[in-house]
Amino acid sequence: MQVCEYAGLTPGQERDVKRAVEGTCELCTEYFAFPLLEIHRISRKIYREMARDPSKRILVICGSCHQHIHRLPVHVKDQRAIVERRPFYIRQGIRKALGYKPKPYSPPRESSLSAMYDEYFYHFPPGSFRLGG
Repeated sequence: MQVCEYAGLTPGQERDVKRAVEGTCELCTEYFAFPLLEIHRISRKIYREMARDPSKRILVICGSCHQHIHRLPVHVKDQRAIVERRPFYIRQGIRKALGYKPKPYSPPRESSLSAMYDEYFYHFPPGSFRLGG
């Protein structure tokens, strides 16, 4: 049974997303035929920053893993970790299938250091990354 929780995908986009992951379940890493793969939407309630990039909101998984995610449930942070481990070419393929084009960076118009500091820490709050090994 083919299930898609991600509203608004056309059958062509769904097929292209599944082709981008090369027919592999992203949870159990087994190969499946495209009709057996399902698209799972990761909850956005906790991770609001995922709204920018739709490829960070979905997992392509097999039916049994999909049931597993909903019955246990698998924590959003664990689902997010799977998305973060995706190889670059898979991320690019999913973004292309979903029609995502990143917004180009434009530097701040003000040359004020305080404005640049505020903008930087708006996007990267203190403690959002680790230094060192």
